[in-house]
Amino acid sequence: MKYYAHTEFHWSSPPLENLRQELKSVKHMVDYWEKEFKERAFGEITDGDIKLNDWYAIYKKKGWIPVEKYGCCYNPVSFNIQKELVIKKGLFGKKSHKYTQDAPTQWASFKYERSTLFIWKQWVNYHQLWNFRLRKLEMTRFDLRRVTQAPKITVEEALFVCLGLSPSVIGDIGFEKFSLEDTSFEIANGIEYQDYKGNNLIVKTGIYDVDVRDKNDSPCGMMESLIKEYEEYLLIDRNEKFKCVSGRIYTNKFLKWALKHNYLKEYEIYFRDKNDSPYGEKFALELYNHLLDDEIISGKFDELWHWSEAFGWNSLHYLADEIEKMGLTPNKITYPYKAIQQYINYTGKSPLAKQYEETGDEWDKKRWVEKNELIARCLTRLELKLEEKEK
Repeated sequence: MKYYAHTEFHWSSPPLENLRQELKSVKHMVDYWEKEFKERAFGEITDGDIKLNDWYAIYKKKGWIPVEKYGCCYNPVSFNIQKELVIKKGLFGKKSHKYTQDAPTQWASFKYERSTLFIWKQWVNYHQLWNFRLRKLEMTRFDLRRVTQAPKITVEEALFVCLGLSPSVIGDIGFEKFSLEDTSFEIANGIEYQDYKGNNLIVKTGIYDVDVRDKNDSPCGMMESLIKEYEEYLLIDRNEKFKCVSGRIYTNKFLKWALKHNYLKEYEIYFRDKNDSPYGEKFALELYNHLLDDEIISGKFDELWHWSEAFGWNSLHYLADEIEKMGLTPNKITYPYKAIQQYINYTGKSPLAKQYEETGDEWDKKRWVEKNELIARCLTRLELKLEEKEK
């Protein structure tokens, strides 16, 4: 039986960092459409519904002229825009010319302004979905079991494997029928409207108007487009050696390819020496159950437990420290870092006692604090349970 792990820590991987940044751009679009919605008819429409007669009345009150044939109003007052034309002369000289230009006629469409509420909600839903997805990816440890059990997998599952993101989330809440080609938040054919001159126009959400690097590919969402920009996507999508006619991927061929190109590594299962159990097996079982429940470790009790890569070796150092400081074990432990390695498979390059490092990076600080808080809460629950048993 082969066991696989990703070669990088998924929580520190560039893909998640880049997706977090792109999500900020999505939030900018949420804010833009919220502003468009709230400023309908000079901001005088406060509820979600908008009636045509009321809309006309507001614009008429402001001196605008209705064009009912096209469902529009326009401002008859024209004004000029001051502009400046700069002409370079030689390397250092320049000459400027100021002039005025008629500004475009201001106009508004009832259909367009009515559509802003729906478009804003679609952007909100898209942002909320991806915010949930990123948090789920951050908290889910890398797990290939579902992938290795299927003869064929999707391009998305293969891509997650290469990016160090757990493919086990696909099909779960937030990732139901997950596809990079998904356009579920778009308006199928757009909303048609006309300007005050009768020119036909169409408005869409714009979520899926992003051009992708591969011109043969169809435009996709902002977040999906960023994922498609990764080299790993192109390598998988264009590799005919492990793709079948349906577009799905042969699992075994893909795993061999991923191992060959160092996207995955194999690891072995080691069994614990129960005759050398510093904590005692009763306490070890309680510790195992609590750590397993919080997904801090994986594996079977009789084996050396597999430490979740999401926590890092710094947090294992912290766990060994806290077990000693809290006096949880039935017998006093004077060698905490050596003792913990009798239960958890430590593969760090330096001694565990020297594994703790202060960092000046604020993101790293936040990450270690969050992981250590999870461990602290886990140990506190364990301590309370042990106290209950002693009563």
